Amino acid sequence: MRTWVISGAIALVLSATSPAWGWGEKGHRMVNRLAARSLPRDVPLFFRRAVWELEYLGYDPDRWRSPTEPALSAANAPEHFMNLEHVEGRTLPPDRLQFLQGLVTREIVRGDVTPARLGFLPYRIVELTELLRGQFRLWRHAPRRTARQRAERHQIEQNILFIAGVLGHFVADGAQPQHTTVHYDGWNTAVAPNPHGYTTERGIHLRFENDFVNEAVTESDVRPLLRRPRRLGPLFEETMRYLRESHALVERLYELDREGGFVPSSTHAEARRFVAERLAAAAHMLASLWYTAWVESRGEPSPP
Repeated sequence: MRTWVISGAIALVLSATSPAWGWGEKGHRMVNRLAARSLPRDVPLFFRRAVWELEYLGYDPDRWRSPTEPALSAANAPEHFMNLEHVEGRTLPPDRLQFLQGLVTREIVRGDVTPARLGFLPYRIVELTELLRGQFRLWRHAPRRTARQRAERHQIEQNILFIAGVLGHFVADGAQPQHTTVHYDGWNTAVAPNPHGYTTERGIHLRFENDFVNEAVTESDVRPLLRRPRRLGPLFEETMRYLRESHALVERLYELDREGGFVPSSTHAEARRFVAERLAAAAHMLASLWYTAWVESRGEPSPP
């Protein structure tokens, strides 16, 4: 897309370290579980019944991160975030290869500056949603006359559940404001001034998304905030809107932490609601992506 440009000055900060893992297992499981339980009845029954399978898969991409699988870990890590400061005010191209080509043609990828430092989260979300839509389309048109055909249709169902569950992980990451910013684990004063005295120490990321959630947040806090899923518009535009809404809350997260809100034993009501709202936003977006993939899967399957 010709309108997409990243300035040389912004490119200099792309060498910041990649962010930590998103949420914890409790948060990821909760997002997928609530999304599955919020689906309308016109979504296939096999999918609506698979609450526990979808819940388990919500944490799966973090299970892929291991030093014993270095190639997988290296490829997987940038999928969980995008540092939006680097592309502020820019129109991003709608697919990953165009995005990468833009980095290369503008000579931004050089030395320690790599695409992996910027992150690919919106592309991962859109790619998985499109893959899910394609599998729903195959399922709609799969024949069921013979035992083999029924077995193949069942396999498509398994594919659908795996893709949908894994998609939930990345959608949940996008609701965590620190997965949209260079300030992913302490305020980065090399990139932006810190006049409000936000913490610059490592540890806030884990304290916010894991320790505090495990200790202070329950499903009953999140469920009343959950909206009904809706059919989304253009996937990439909707995904970027979702991520930018999360990014707008970065400073509020740091303010609440400065007030001691995310200490696991804290009784800070606003901090607790902040986390619940973020988890509810993730569950709503996820259910809406699932629902959109199902609704848009009508029509003949694409030829092989």
